Amino acid sequence: MNYEVIIIGGGPAGMSAALVLGRSRIKTLVLNTENPRNNITTHSHGFLTQDGMHPSEIFKIAKQQLTKYTSVDYKKEKAISVKGENSNFSVETKRDIYSAKRVIVATGHKDNIAEVGIEGLTEVYGKSVYPCPFCDGFEMAGKKLAVFGDAVMGPMFSKTISHWSKNVMVFTNGEKVEDEELLSNLTKNGIQIVEEKIKKLISTEGQLTGVELIDDTVIQREGGFLPDTKSTESTDFVKKMNISTEIGHFGMELYKVDDNKETEVKGFYIIGDARTGWSGVASSVAEGSEVAAAITHQIIEENWQ
Repeated sequence: MNYEVIIIGGGPAGMSAALVLGRSRIKTLVLNTENPRNNITTHSHGFLTQDGMHPSEIFKIAKQQLTKYTSVDYKKEKAISVKGENSNFSVETKRDIYSAKRVIVATGHKDNIAEVGIEGLTEVYGKSVYPCPFCDGFEMAGKKLAVFGDAVMGPMFSKTISHWSKNVMVFTNGEKVEDEELLSNLTKNGIQIVEEKIKKLISTEGQLTGVELIDDTVIQREGGFLPDTKSTESTDFVKKMNISTEIGHFGMELYKVDDNKETEVKGFYIIGDARTGWSGVASSVAEGSEVAAAITHQIIEENWQ
């Protein structure tokens, strides 16, 4: 059960890496639970030639196309531990233990919508309330939109959302916005702040229709965006490797990698949502392709006489 590369995770990043490694005839194993983060949404957008398809359909095609490459083994197994360092790794599942010189972690994040603390949010998330305007803003354009966030992220995110709609309201769910300059800028751009606590969201079959406040006031909305899904890493493999971190955009903690997405642990790579928290399909596919090409070049150099 020895491989050159083991890819843990079969989302856009992991499958893209597997495709390029397969075309490079590198002995590769993909371990995937087939329980993706984006399966909750109705359509995937922004990925060339696949715009509007359901994520499960994109995955189905990716999995079928991998069968052409005999150097790639795909197994629907859950990795439960990763051990090793310096190009000598073992990955354990409930069925077996696999070894490889290189491991790519592409296990992504999982959203924890219930932890946001808004009743009714889980019913609309992925159907009429979304985290990414580049993924779903086109479909929400011109509608009466809500932005659900704290007193900092909510107002900041609403600036972006206002590009798609001029009818945007920010619901901070009881938090007071202290930044007077920010409030002034939002007012000038027609964005209203609602600081009262939210009692619940009103919806029909996943379609948001209103936001009911604690005083029973109902504000009509037709959709919305959520800047913070309270997401967490799907696995703890990277944490247990003690990989160094750094602060990225919006104060997010990111794992340190080089241009090849390789960490300080030689042979250990992180791509996609597992690295950034939120990459999007197109960016994740690009990272998968890039890391596989980098690994191919590394193997070529190692084998060169």
